[in-house]
Amino acid sequence: MRLVRHGNALEELVVKLTAAHEKIDFAVAWASSGTAAFTEISNRRKKINKAVIGTHFYQTHPDVLDDFVGDKRTRFVLQPQGVFHPKLYVFTSGGEWEILIGSANLTRGAFDKNSEVMLHFTNQDAPDSILQESQDIISGYWEDGDEVSKQIADTYRNLWKAQQPSLRRVSSNYGESGEFKAPIHTSIMSMSWDDFYRAVKKDPYHGFSERCDLLDQVQREFRDSPNYSEMSLGVRKTIAGLPNDYNDHWAWFGSMKGAGYFHQAINNNDPHISAALDEIPLEGGITEQHYRSYIEEFVKAFPHGRDGVAVASRLLALKRPDHFVCLDGKNRSQLCKDFGVKKTDMNYDRYWDEVICPIMDSVWWNAPVPTSKSQLKVWAGRAAMLDALFYQP
Repeated sequence: MRLVRHGNALEELVVKLTAAHEKIDFAVAWASSGTAAFTEISNRRKKINKAVIGTHFYQTHPDVLDDFVGDKRTRFVLQPQGVFHPKLYVFTSGGEWEILIGSANLTRGAFDKNSEVMLHFTNQDAPDSILQESQDIISGYWEDGDEVSKQIADTYRNLWKAQQPSLRRVSSNYGESGEFKAPIHTSIMSMSWDDFYRAVKKDPYHGFSERCDLLDQVQREFRDSPNYSEMSLGVRKTIAGLPNDYNDHWAWFGSMKGAGYFHQAINNNDPHISAALDEIPLEGGITEQHYRSYIEEFVKAFPHGRDGVAVASRLLALKRPDHFVCLDGKNRSQLCKDFGVKKTDMNYDRYWDEVICPIMDSVWWNAPVPTSKSQLKVWAGRAAMLDALFYQP
């Protein structure tokens, strides 16, 4: 009898026991394809007596279901009562048997970075009644499981894909860069609304009231003329962060003065810019699909490139300052540092996943709507106001 707690050692043991024994029974909450352990079990599936795999929280990869479509020995718990959460592996050969029980699922995480502990014992360590009880438990789970058809596997894959962004956010796994800090270690995500408001008011480089007034003015323009292409050139330049005579503070919230091709597109009233902004509603929630539709249209204004997160986010921050911040050269370094985000190679996907999603998960962003007039103005532009916290001249 021994404890196995290192992922590599655990995976090696599962592979070894699968190869060595005649029969396998197991029940796990989740499974991943592509690991050595899963591949060994899949390749030796004729040894499986009864296997049960859970799918709760969409943690089981859809490739696993595909791999066992039509397999009568392997069933899946698709609609559990409560959470299906066992981790029990039984290997038998005649009168000899070995059991693994503990915390490790049949997943990539369990065999890699997770902290797992499994108890490994054999017929030399425990009475055969333990074997029988373990097999009975798995058999009971198996009776409640379902054999997977191609249709069920395809449906699960579609649901799994739809849930992935939410699951990453719940686990504080924003984006794919792998450098994001845990929310508890970021000063901005855990900040209360009162602390956020006080910090914004201390902006040493711009006027607090003037910032609020600029956002108010732009919102009025969008309400009066929702279509960007119908606005005057001065208004369009103010929204775009370009020099103009309409508003003296056009550079606040991100100056795009050096973006030559963008400047040209605004001067020429490129229809794709306006069509892109039409994809972002002026009120209500902003979904990832709204954002993706905006980007899809926005890049059409730049057939030869020279677009980017800075210019795209400037327009977003002025139309919906409650959801977006302009990420530019003046605030990128400090904002990325606080969020633990890699500041180089920022692209449209990472901007949404690693900047906007954590903003929308922040304490201050989700606080109740304030009642005072001055706080309400900041609330209406609270994401864009991050510029006041991270701006460096």
